[in-house]
Amino acid sequence: MSLDFRLMFVYHGSMMVMMMAGRGLSPQQEILITTVLAAVLVSISLKHRANLGWQWPGINWKDVLSAIGTAILIALFLFSATPLFPVNSQVLPWYLGAAGIGVFGILSALKITSRTEAELLLHSTVIDQYGQQIPRICEIPKPKIFEARWKKIARRLYLGAFILVWITGVLSFYTFGASFKSGSPVQTATQTEPLSNHGEIVYVTPAEKQRIDRLQMASWLSMPVVLSGLILHFIVGVKLYDNAPTLFEYLKQKRSGA
Repeated sequence: MSLDFRLMFVYHGSMMVMMMAGRGLSPQQEILITTVLAAVLVSISLKHRANLGWQWPGINWKDVLSAIGTAILIALFLFSATPLFPVNSQVLPWYLGAAGIGVFGILSALKITSRTEAELLLHSTVIDQYGQQIPRICEIPKPKIFEARWKKIARRLYLGAFILVWITGVLSFYTFGASFKSGSPVQTATQTEPLSNHGEIVYVTPAEKQRIDRLQMASWLSMPVVLSGLILHFIVGVKLYDNAPTLFEYLKQKRSGA
């Protein structure tokens, strides 16, 4: 785990602590605390990079698209929560914490930061006994592993389904929150359908209720999608999670270790 990744956890944990103490702080104080904390963490990261002699490896168009996609997804996620959780001193740290995770994802896509220290070291330099810089290898040679075409197709289909279900869930959350916020506390001529949220009931139009029910039903597909991903990775052997071995890889490692 890289220092940057650990610092991200420090930031997120600090936001959760501040959220619990949110009632005693104003939004301005929370923003000031967050700004100071972020400045301290960034300075620690920059000093660490300076000690490593790290140099930015550059990016390609795929990295740019990944960063843009991450920014859009995190923006949609944060926006979907605003109807039910308007920004105030109690929930502002939650938004700041989620935004921090999104920023780390964007920086990772742009190769400005990394989840592992090894990746940072690949683009760093070392100083020899004469004070000369010795560049590290910029890339570790990896053996070419043949992967069946159907596995590549299965991975793409799964990622597409996962993103689609995730967007549906976010849309469902936003639609529910917006309808609940604009709902009537009593039945009216047009708002006749009850909508419940943690014991509180408001009334919305039949069209709104039908839309919410359909989106919630569609968002329930997230569970079978996640389960299918676990089956694809661990049982079928379609590599979805880089840092987790498949069942075949695990058994192979265990036999070789024995």
